[in-house]
Amino acid sequence: MKPEDVLGFALSDIGFYFPGNGVQLNEAKYVFFGVPFDSGSSGAPGSRFGPKAAREVVQDMELWSQFFGLDLEQMLVYDAGDVPVSHGDFPASSKAVTEAVERIRRLGKTPLMIGGEHTFTPFAAAAAGADSLIVFDAHADCRKDYLGNPFSHACATRIWVERGGRTLQVGVRATSRDEREFCSRFGVIQVDQFQLEKPEYEQKIRDFALSARGLYISVDLDVFDPAFAPGVGTPEPLGISPLEVVKLFGKISAANVVGFDVMELCPPRDPSYSTAALAAKLFMEFYASRESQRRQG
Repeated sequence: MKPEDVLGFALSDIGFYFPGNGVQLNEAKYVFFGVPFDSGSSGAPGSRFGPKAAREVVQDMELWSQFFGLDLEQMLVYDAGDVPVSHGDFPASSKAVTEAVERIRRLGKTPLMIGGEHTFTPFAAAAAGADSLIVFDAHADCRKDYLGNPFSHACATRIWVERGGRTLQVGVRATSRDEREFCSRFGVIQVDQFQLEKPEYEQKIRDFALSARGLYISVDLDVFDPAFAPGVGTPEPLGISPLEVVKLFGKISAANVVGFDVMELCPPRDPSYSTAALAAKLFMEFYASRESQRRQG
């Protein structure tokens, strides 16, 4: 059976694949795919080029996790290419993402998504069978709509919450009064960048993760300070550092994670490809955290 017969889409002529080690679908534990869609971006457009940039930059990166002390040359990740999105048609595109993730889960593998707009996260999480979401993001993304668009990336987390999903946000520092009231009313847990330094909040994140029946983890790259990640559509000062997120990967590695994504990579604002490299590195470190936990038993 060809990969496209199972997944519904296949690696197109994109030039490179992630992580570049040629793992086949039948031996992979994870399936990597891109969502090149940015029709609803409220800031600078260009995240549709994110999947391509992440694949390109990883070709020149060393596959080693210094933090977890693991050789990742044989990462069991299969690159299935990009979901065939319909630009300007979010419902059709989200349906394609949902179907792709459902197929990946039926194969007994974990989806890894690179984007692209953050609005696809709640649909991927639901398709992966998650009941809980940890989202690293500078923005609450809990608007009812933005500029009349209920599928704007400014509405991503609200879509998930209104469907009954448990939610913990890390790094939020750009929000509105209405969003704060919404989060309070629906029990959204928030840990900001200042609280991250306190052990009790780290424990709160760990407890949330370990109590999840199925946990989906999402990283919007604007959660990081622009000094670390300039290549995003809506940068926000006073962000967290990548090392803080990698450390948290280790703290919650025992959780039942059913999916992971890195979203909002915007190459037009990333001429040095430093943010693309960070995106690729996050996938590596997430994988390393899971593999490290597996080896520890």
